Amino acid sequence: MPWEAFVMKLLILACGALFAASAANAATLYTLTGPTAETGSPGSIGAAFTAGAGAGSATFQINGYRTLDGINAGPLADTFTLSVNGTAVYSAQFDLGGFGSPVNVLLAPAGATQSAINNGFGQGGTAQVSVPISLLAGSNTLTFAYAGADQGLGDEAWGLSNVLVTGNAPAVGGVPEPATWAMLIGGFGLVGASARRRRAAVVTA
Repeated sequence: MPWEAFVMKLLILACGALFAASAANAATLYTLTGPTAETGSPGSIGAAFTAGAGAGSATFQINGYRTLDGINAGPLADTFTLSVNGTAVYSAQFDLGGFGSPVNVLLAPAGATQSAINNGFGQGGTAQVSVPISLLAGSNTLTFAYAGADQGLGDEAWGLSNVLVTGNAPAVGGVPEPATWAMLIGGFGLVGASARRRRAAVVTA
């Protein structure tokens, strides 16, 4: 195989590796239309998926049943927390059919949004939440949890629906090693040198 053809083959392989790495872009990583089963407070629901490293987002609906309480409900207040890979990134209280203020945000990153609808005392309600998150390359876990006085499912409960997690898709073939970059740069240099030598040969012929 002529050395020029060999160099071009190396360039094609290197470009393929780079393309595979750049293919990690915004993608749907996890969905759950729901609704999930009713869960008590305290209680939690988990979601596991793989992702590429970087920024993402989690959008979901909290379904409150009967008298899920918000702030100002004293010892009966129920607090929702979203954790990413074991670290709490968002926390709030919503009045979803119970007592208290409609929304009380305790912890939230920049760009998080939330709104709540109370259907009336004892009638539950819904909260819409969107939270920017940071994901790891590989396995990731989200934990949706409520903490509060255990009043039993006959008094209050919660669940999830319309869960959507987006972020970078897992990289295919991994991230290119420095050797790949070196091969690509060196290959372009060799191709350039070959082109200059051919031009010089044409001029002197």
